[in-house]
Amino acid sequence: MFPKAGETVPEVRFPEFTGDWEQRKFKDLVFKSGKKNKKNLPYESFSITNESGFVSQNERFENGGTMKDADKSMYIIVSPNSFAYNPARINVGSIGYQALGKNVIVSSLYEVFKTSHEVDDHFLWYWFKSDHFKRLVESLQEGGVRLYFYFDKLQKGELWLPPIEEQRKIGGYFKSVDNLITLHQRKLFIIAYIK
Repeated sequence: MFPKAGETVPEVRFPEFTGDWEQRKFKDLVFKSGKKNKKNLPYESFSITNESGFVSQNERFENGGTMKDADKSMYIIVSPNSFAYNPARINVGSIGYQALGKNVIVSSLYEVFKTSHEVDDHFLWYWFKSDHFKRLVESLQEGGVRLYFYFDKLQKGELWLPPIEEQRKIGGYFKSVDNLITLHQRKLFIIAYIK
């Protein structure tokens, strides 16, 4: 549901949308949003994984991990409806969307950003999971042994965007498919557990 290279519209599309998609620069669509936790507020610490996005360090590590009682004034506050990623792990898909309904914190190594009103977050989330984003990262990352993809590199990137109404429809469609998959996985888990 995203245009192939050299195309301005995707092959598969909702019938009510017909116009061309527009190539846009990320610098016009996203902005840094994370703030340092200067007051060392007791927000819950999170990590970002390839599989699950935002994951509580309390759940990921026994007893909350080694950083549980550490000073977290250098951590970054991530408000709801923000994206975050580790610049050294983005090449393997470690990006998350914070939809927890509360502020949380992540390591100061992370890049944290929000989108402008021209972008539907769900649409962008699924675009980040596509080969289009992987190719963007590969073309703009920098470094030697370890490669990095900092926020300034993201801002240099481009993507094809449909009008916001079509973005919302595509994002909603993918979200409903994800929910359906999760439901079936739970059913299979319950069936396997009962047996």
